[in-house]
Amino acid sequence: MLCYPKSITVCEVSTRDGFQSLPFEIETEDKLELLEQIADAGIREIEVGSFVPGASEDQWKMSKTPEVFRRMARRQGVVYRALLQTPEGARQAIDSGCRKFKINISGSEKHYQLMTGKSIAEGVKGFEEIGRLAADNGVALLGSISLAFLSPYDGQVPLERLSMIIESFLNCGAEEISLNDTAGMATPAMVYEYFEQMQQRFPQVKAWAFHPHNTRGMGLANTLAALQAGIQKVDASLAGIGGCSVFKNASGNISTEDLVYLLDGMGIETGVRMEPLLRAGQTVEKLVGGRNCDSYLQRLEKLKKSGQEIE
Repeated sequence: MLCYPKSITVCEVSTRDGFQSLPFEIETEDKLELLEQIADAGIREIEVGSFVPGASEDQWKMSKTPEVFRRMARRQGVVYRALLQTPEGARQAIDSGCRKFKINISGSEKHYQLMTGKSIAEGVKGFEEIGRLAADNGVALLGSISLAFLSPYDGQVPLERLSMIIESFLNCGAEEISLNDTAGMATPAMVYEYFEQMQQRFPQVKAWAFHPHNTRGMGLANTLAALQAGIQKVDASLAGIGGCSVFKNASGNISTEDLVYLLDGMGIETGVRMEPLLRAGQTVEKLVGGRNCDSYLQRLEKLKKSGQEIE
């Protein structure tokens, strides 16, 4: 008998993962308005942006993240987190008032080299200083592994490599772990197996998260496998926008609207309200000019508005 959790935290990543691969940067005022709409829909964890000081700010279109954190209204009960990879990014995040870090590293050597110019071993060494900065400033830590399952460069990611990275995350104070299917190459059996294996090896982790991409149409199927494995959080992006700045023609994350429809239909509580969520997704579509949008729910909304019948 299939067993799924009674409730799930849906984490919205459109303002970071969704916007990072655009050929332009979204203006601060537009991000601030969108963040309000996301909170209005009942989302309780939002990945606002990245702190990637230096040349990578231009690559990821995230130079305005410090300004957004300084100016945004913070809703009670909503967690506003940011992705970062280095102690320099952590210091910038603290100065901007960020209270939760998503420390990111890749499970693929070549991918991480392309993103940062470093090896995984070099990247892991920076975790200790990030952990000290977080502890000294009361900041929560989420450890995130891109390409945790399959890599277009290196093939299947060894479980032992994941274990080494997770150990490093836990040693620096992380209490949550996210496994990411960044290239959208994983299949449900692999997602289930990897989460099962990691949960057995690291029972001290307080929350496990899944970050799926839909490049090969497996996003929601893989999410169901992760839920069956017992994870507590799922990342998704309004209008299905997203991608990876180093992958050619990479499609986006799973659509938040489609994910919430799935979870609502299964009786899994999210606290998210569909109507304001749809409006927030339509705001995203306007901001990106329809670029890389991929949401079945939003397609249906367009048909309804055009007067066509939906059976």
